[in-house]
Amino acid sequence: MPIVQISRIQHRRGKRTDLPQLAAGELGWVVDEQKLFIGNGTVADGAPAVGNTEIVTSGSSAFTTALAHTYKGYLGDSTPVGTSQQRTLQQRLDDYVSVKDFGAKGDDSTADVTAIQNAIDEIYKDTDKDDTRSRRVLFFPAGIYRINAALKIPPYAHLVGEGPDKTIIRNSGNNAVMVTQDDDGNVGADIGNSGATTPTQIQISNMTLRNTVAYGGVSLDRVTKAFFNNVKFQGSYASGGADASTSKGVTVNHSNATYSTSNVTFNQCQFTKFARLVDISYNATNVRFHACDFSTAYYGALIGAEMDGSTAGLNNGPRDMQFTSSSWSTIGQQAILVSPATGATGGAGPRHIVSHANFYDSTVANNFEGVGSIREVPIIQFDNDECTSSQDFFERTELRRADGSTALNVAPEVQGIGVTSKLIKTQTLFNNKSAATPINEYPSLTSKGISVKYKITRGTLDRTGEFIISASTTAVSFDDTFTESGATVGVTLSAILRNYDSTAGNDTVELAYTTTNSGTDATIDYQTTIIA
Repeated sequence: MPIVQISRIQHRRGKRTDLPQLAAGELGWVVDEQKLFIGNGTVADGAPAVGNTEIVTSGSSAFTTALAHTYKGYLGDSTPVGTSQQRTLQQRLDDYVSVKDFGAKGDDSTADVTAIQNAIDEIYKDTDKDDTRSRRVLFFPAGIYRINAALKIPPYAHLVGEGPDKTIIRNSGNNAVMVTQDDDGNVGADIGNSGATTPTQIQISNMTLRNTVAYGGVSLDRVTKAFFNNVKFQGSYASGGADASTSKGVTVNHSNATYSTSNVTFNQCQFTKFARLVDISYNATNVRFHACDFSTAYYGALIGAEMDGSTAGLNNGPRDMQFTSSSWSTIGQQAILVSPATGATGGAGPRHIVSHANFYDSTVANNFEGVGSIREVPIIQFDNDECTSSQDFFERTELRRADGSTALNVAPEVQGIGVTSKLIKTQTLFNNKSAATPINEYPSLTSKGISVKYKITRGTLDRTGEFIISASTTAVSFDDTFTESGATVGVTLSAILRNYDSTAGNDTVELAYTTTNSGTDATIDYQTTIIA
């Protein structure tokens, strides 16, 4: 209601303990706390409640007692279900923690490593570390946070930025951007000492981890259950450069046979400009890379290169690693290289390494020299068993004669021990071909077993079958088992061993066909599986 009159100004003064119930509109000055109060008046007069209301002054404790928050919904007028809970603004703001609350600037000039580490330790490692209420999300507003030492990430850390190339942690020291620690602050070989909680339940999202020197992005030391979402791992490697063993986008370290990194997921992450985008030799299981982008490196994923079968932590090697629905480009050597189990016994070594539904650009595995380079290597190389490539797309043509004449792809897409299941293809088989005509070619630099499951349609006729090829560099044999609907379709499949490179011997298995003269072309839909 409008104010129609002002009768008088009333006020009292004294100590807080002597503050009485003030009359409506009466002022009370608390001299010992330098605070000012005004009387509410009665409910009958329209006051929400009988009492005194503090008027904010320079002496007010605004964030602890004076200002309050009650949830009102997104429209600001909802009625809470049940009893409404009033909270102070301080309590409300403490639900959300920013590294800037600890002095980090993110201005690309201030040394922020101490401030960031203090924030991480305060929330996840210090005296209240066992109270789950302390494990808040730590927010990094957009900016460039300069550090010169690795940030140590403890159990239950949850770091969130505003997105890659918006929130950037920029390291200039001779170390990784991040390493993991236990809840007592131990790192490396000391993680887990004296019953400390090893790194677990770690989440990092929406930021760039950038290293300006030839060192790593993140080192996962004895970690279980870590999740990286929409994180860009960026190093300083330049396309065409040499390998550098310290430049690793993601790596694992143990130095102890008791612990093994496990259950780690990278989702929608970017890995770029490290000599080795992923380098994992220590014991690790259940590591997933999904919908990621890998670019500009000497190696893509180097798996098991340093394991020896005996050193603590290097005795078994990585197991159950999957790369799915990801893209790979500008990588000089193999996109995925699974090393043999050097010195290992009892079936040790990298196993169950899976590549599924990935896109491999033509700029992969040709020493940065383009398709047809004499220094091409396999795009994927499995040198240990129980490995699979399925439904992958290789932009580098699988044909040995890349230009249709004499130029050769020196290496196949996938080589080594494992199974390669290719995508389904469709091709026309032309009418009246009496000479064997190529359908597809498969490099035969090593012995391979090839299964081609197919369906041939010719007019109203069709055939379904499986064409099996056994091939080496010196001989080829095949068997065609099929069922036809009624009359024969008039197509004969064969496998031929070709020598397109006189210096290499027989190097290509050619899947070919002949057709009768029925006046109608045929169509073949086929999928190839290669066992090597």
